[in-house]
Amino acid sequence: MMRICKKGFIACIMLSMYIQFTSGQSEFIYVPVDSVGPESPWGKCFGDLDNDGLTDLIIGGYVSGGLVYYKNPGWEKMVISDQSGFSTDIEVFDIEGDHDLDLFCVRQNTLEWFENPGWNPHLIDSIQCHDLEMADFNGDGKIDLVARNQGEFGCRGDQLFFYEQRSPQSWKKTEISCEDGEGLKVFDLNGDGLDDVIINGFWFENSGSFDHWEEHDFTDTWNYKNTFIDVGDIDGDGRMDIVMSPSELQGMTYHISWFRAPLNPADIWAEFIIHKDVEAVHHFVGLADFNLDGAMDVATAEMLQGEDPDEVKIYYNFESGNAWKKQVISDAGSHSMRILDVDQDGDMDLFGANHNDRKIKLWINQIKNL
Repeated sequence: MMRICKKGFIACIMLSMYIQFTSGQSEFIYVPVDSVGPESPWGKCFGDLDNDGLTDLIIGGYVSGGLVYYKNPGWEKMVISDQSGFSTDIEVFDIEGDHDLDLFCVRQNTLEWFENPGWNPHLIDSIQCHDLEMADFNGDGKIDLVARNQGEFGCRGDQLFFYEQRSPQSWKKTEISCEDGEGLKVFDLNGDGLDDVIINGFWFENSGSFDHWEEHDFTDTWNYKNTFIDVGDIDGDGRMDIVMSPSELQGMTYHISWFRAPLNPADIWAEFIIHKDVEAVHHFVGLADFNLDGAMDVATAEMLQGEDPDEVKIYYNFESGNAWKKQVISDAGSHSMRILDVDQDGDMDLFGANHNDRKIKLWINQIKNL
């Protein structure tokens, strides 16, 4: 392992060992869900929408094809909305408490939720966003929202938009400034029972009030503004770490890294590089134990506009995040993927589609069968 320490840094960049081999890997079966899905399938999510106990797959098309779900099993396509403009994030939650999962969608110029059953749309705000997360931020028992736009393509990602739920039809908006960029994740980093907000290199401590968020830098080494983010215990110490990938732009390079949580999360988190000099088109990163060895692995994918091959891959975690073994499960790329146990066999699968392709895909983990 190579260590780079610079005078004055609170933390050191640790370059984790990255090697490629086959031991400790799983096998994945590719399942084509739909060869002609919604056009520009930007939004992806999953949930049991019809209450049959099986997880359905949800896709939103930006150009055409509407908002649909694929009914598990068999993947029959069910149309929720035939409109266009479904953008880069969809979340599921039973907002009414009627035991039916509703859908919360980032659209071209709006933030909306669709009521299940019937799929009637409800406008939350007329706004352009890229990322959406849900949490009960003020502890009143009602789910709230946080959204953010991206910092490229003529847009600005320098505002966080909070929506306090007064009722499913009434939301109070609060805006706070943040560093420009892309990426959004919600997690209780300091263990106080209130969910905090994580962006590219910073986290915002939740006070329980929408009007007050304390901003913390968690890194003094990462300086790339466009990210995809996930949270999980990578080194097995019981504290939740952060992983980030460079999500934009084509032709630029950066690295995929994880950040070790210190005892005090307000301190600087040490950065560990998983893979150096990757193209900045990794518009997905997620954590799960794919090979069931007790360690959290990293899944990620490259978009189609990147240099070929466009890899969908897993970095298997060895030595508590100090060594990583890469497995490529596809060279067709993907975008904003989701990790789920779609066949309910106890291991984690991958669901995705590239943003400018209509092929909807599943990769079914076979580790339980090895």
